[in-house]
Amino acid sequence: MKINFYIKLFFTFILFAAFLLTFSLFSFEKFYKKDIEDKNISTIFSSLQDTQEMFDEYKNTTNRILIDIKKSSALKTYLEDASDKFLKELVLNLKAIKPELHSFRIVDFNANENLKIYFDKYENIKEKTNLNNIKRSELFKEILSSNKNEIYQSSIYLLKKDNEIAFPLVSLQSYIVKVKGFFIILDIDIKKVFEKIQRNSIFYTYVLDEKGNFFLHENSKYNWSKYFIPSYNLKDIYANHREHILNKEDFIYDEFISKRIYISSDKYIIVIVKTNEHFTENSLDAFEDYFNSIVIVGLLLAIVLTLVLTEPIFKLNKNVIEKNKDLNISVQKSYIELNDSLKTIDKHIMSIRLDTNGTITDVSTAFCDVSGFSKGELIGHPHKILIHPDMSNETYDEIWEYIKKGNSYNFELKCMKKDASFFWSESFIEPNYDIQNTLIGFTVIRNNITNKKTIQKLYDDLNIQVNQYNTIFENVNSGIALINIEGSFQKVNKPFSDLLLYNFDELFSMSFFDLIEKDSVEFFEKLFDEALHLGSIKNIEKIFIDKNGEEVHLEISLSVLSDRKHFVLVLNSLEDKRKLQELNQNLEQKIKDEVEKSRQKDKIHQQEQIKNAKLSSIGALAAGITHEINTPLTYIKGNFEMMGYDIEDLPPSEIRERMLEDSVKINDGINRIANIVESMREISQSSNEKKESVNIYSTLITALTMAYNRSKQVCPILINEEEFNLDKIDKNRYVYKSFAQKQRLEQVWIIILNNALDELVKIESYENRLLKINLFEDESHIIVRFIDNAGGINKDIIDNIFQPFISSKEHSGMGVGLNIAKKIIEQQKGEIVAFNKNNGAVFEIKLEKEIG
Repeated sequence: MKINFYIKLFFTFILFAAFLLTFSLFSFEKFYKKDIEDKNISTIFSSLQDTQEMFDEYKNTTNRILIDIKKSSALKTYLEDASDKFLKELVLNLKAIKPELHSFRIVDFNANENLKIYFDKYENIKEKTNLNNIKRSELFKEILSSNKNEIYQSSIYLLKKDNEIAFPLVSLQSYIVKVKGFFIILDIDIKKVFEKIQRNSIFYTYVLDEKGNFFLHENSKYNWSKYFIPSYNLKDIYANHREHILNKEDFIYDEFISKRIYISSDKYIIVIVKTNEHFTENSLDAFEDYFNSIVIVGLLLAIVLTLVLTEPIFKLNKNVIEKNKDLNISVQKSYIELNDSLKTIDKHIMSIRLDTNGTITDVSTAFCDVSGFSKGELIGHPHKILIHPDMSNETYDEIWEYIKKGNSYNFELKCMKKDASFFWSESFIEPNYDIQNTLIGFTVIRNNITNKKTIQKLYDDLNIQVNQYNTIFENVNSGIALINIEGSFQKVNKPFSDLLLYNFDELFSMSFFDLIEKDSVEFFEKLFDEALHLGSIKNIEKIFIDKNGEEVHLEISLSVLSDRKHFVLVLNSLEDKRKLQELNQNLEQKIKDEVEKSRQKDKIHQQEQIKNAKLSSIGALAAGITHEINTPLTYIKGNFEMMGYDIEDLPPSEIRERMLEDSVKINDGINRIANIVESMREISQSSNEKKESVNIYSTLITALTMAYNRSKQVCPILINEEEFNLDKIDKNRYVYKSFAQKQRLEQVWIIILNNALDELVKIESYENRLLKINLFEDESHIIVRFIDNAGGINKDIIDNIFQPFISSKEHSGMGVGLNIAKKIIEQQKGEIVAFNKNNGAVFEIKLEKEIG
């Protein structure tokens, strides 16, 4: 037995050590490779950054060379004398400095090559004699569209001869500058630039233009795909990442890195480098070289450690076996104690066991004692019989569906007893699982909290009462304060603070005796003593001192609390009491005044009815008179026109001129009579109660015509800043349409005009009187303003100016005109307001604007 256990333990350690070693080496290898990849990506990206910097340096040096050529005496000599000797020497020196230089050209603005110096395959300088026109070339199109006065760098393109791509392929980029009607062009062999940069950098897998066409490809047959295989581009190898590569400055992916390399300020190429082609294989090989050594050393260490650890563990196991014997005895003893504990729990803890259908499978004795049920009456019945009907079936079903999913639940529950009474419990439901982790039922633990709920209800009721008392305390009109027997404030409400003008913080820092006159201190000390003996003192009138040092007459009541250490102090203002007394004294007189006022109103109503009847009769009479006047007036007007023709036919004489002058005056008089007759006819005709489309300006002219006989004696009237003149009437000079009753509006205008004239006549001089009528409109309303300078409306009546029987006239007027005017305007769905402005009264009327 000893040997078997020892061997098992030995091989267990060996297997564990082998597993641990294998896992460690595997994890280290993954970490090592990831670290190499990260370093590789960082190296590639850094190299690409260096490439951009090299291009920038190359671009800057080329630009400087081109500027030097522009300023050189050799170019100046050529442009002035057409001698290219010194220019060739300059280009030859440039070739020594920049081996990438392919050719030097001078092109005029018509695209004609005036000079072309280039180098053959042996680097010998040549001058081309058969010069071309490059107007159709892509380069010249770029130059013309650039509109640049400074140095311009072209896109990369292939050398062409006779508009055909030349072989072997030569990739060029041109640097151009304008000088005195010519373009100076340096053509650079960009391939040599790439080769020079790549000697100090990494190998590029792909080089693309801005649209994703290949300049260079890892497979050379796809080089310059734009020219040779237009259908093949970036989407054929990186379709899923094409947009990121073309639109982002840098794009790093697991398999590649792309970066824009700017070859000019606004042109760039895109370089793509495959990261998996640049792993440090030597590092991985080195790792593999000592991987086997690590495995062997690890296994040897595992065997040694196993031999060292096995023996003490074996001895420890022997001790454990001996201790297990003692433990079995202890377990048996614990089982007995556990049994006793379960009995205690059953007796004192309320618990219920349920199956997955909610049927009771067991209950504790403690629960039976509280509920009044026996175990036999509960086991086998649904748990729902213990739930009070206050819980709805929907709520119970929601809880049950929740716990059936294996969730714990804790809530307060109203439970039924056997005698139909109830108790409150705090219930905790916990799911039960078997060894296979399958739900087999539930355990419900309950704690009787009926007393707690009762106390909580009492506490809530008490809080409600306290809140009610506080609300009453803060909202009564009386000032209330709680003070101790020394007079210090413990609590005050806002009315108390308002009565004496102190804020709460100031009152809490003061004593009650600071609020009274010094002569009254002794009185109040005795008052406090009496309140202690009697329980309360009511309605004592005393003088207090407010924050401003002013005397305040208040009524004070004092009540002692049951602890006999605090008083409730109540203060009431005597001003309300005095006002009430004054009201009581004046009530009888007011009643008499109101009765007399009612009699006067009845009398006025009777007078108004008589007046309306008279006005109706006068209106009918006026209508008849205007009709009768109109007939002879028409006869007179017609005959006067005929007489005017006869006067004009007379020979020139002094009498003829005088008769013509008199004719003008007579004609003005006839027109004035016609206007008055027409206005009388409009006013006197029967009122049309139906609303119609009305020009508000026309109604104002009618009202002004009727009032003209009086107004011309009182003051000038301006309507829209033009003085009203009966001789010059155009009722359609302004058109402001509203849907209203025409005669009703004219009645309103006459009421307001007469009121204004009544006030203006009180001013001594005619020259100091003025009445203005402004008529205008906004988005939805027509607005009429009557503005006088008669001193304004009395402030005592301005708020009630439209109430009946309110008038500022001392000897005439019943005060009903403006009330009638207000009712008429409101019937037209308008509004009228009155206010004072600039030493005068303003009546503003708003009427709805006619739509359409």
